[in-house]
Amino acid sequence: MSQGCFESTILSPKPFMGNNGEIFKLSDGSLWEVKYENEYLYEYYPKIIVCPQKSIISIKGKILDVQLIKKSTNSKKNNSETIENDVIESKIDGEFEGWDGDTIFKLINGQVWQQTDFQITLSLKLMPKVFIYKIDNIYKMQVEGIEKSIQVIRLK
Repeated sequence: MSQGCFESTILSPKPFMGNNGEIFKLSDGSLWEVKYENEYLYEYYPKIIVCPQKSIISIKGKILDVQLIKKSTNSKKNNSETIENDVIESKIDGEFEGWDGDTIFKLINGQVWQQTDFQITLSLKLMPKVFIYKIDNIYKMQVEGIEKSIQVIRLK
């Protein structure tokens, strides 16, 4: 294994697809985003090799470009929210039906966010996990089980 690389497991999303823009969480708690890839791997809890200095992961012999969003943390977290380095981990409060261009999302931590880019996605889920993260002063939200992330702003 190359210097600075380590083995890990992708905990979410389930399944991990390996497509551009997909946010994934490793067993050490770090969050990453797949960049410029479309692999359709459909893997549950895959074991991977992560090389942070090269911004790549290796999964089943494939190399994917990735970007670190949040470093791992050993701090205790509660079930509703974690905020570190502009990353929020929570759940949608109630039923999730997708988004339609200006959808408003209430999270179980009390925060309210609104979609700011025009995308339409239909999906029915009950209280799915969400990751909201900041890149270049733009917040994006990734809903577990949905491949694409959307731009959002915080209303409350």
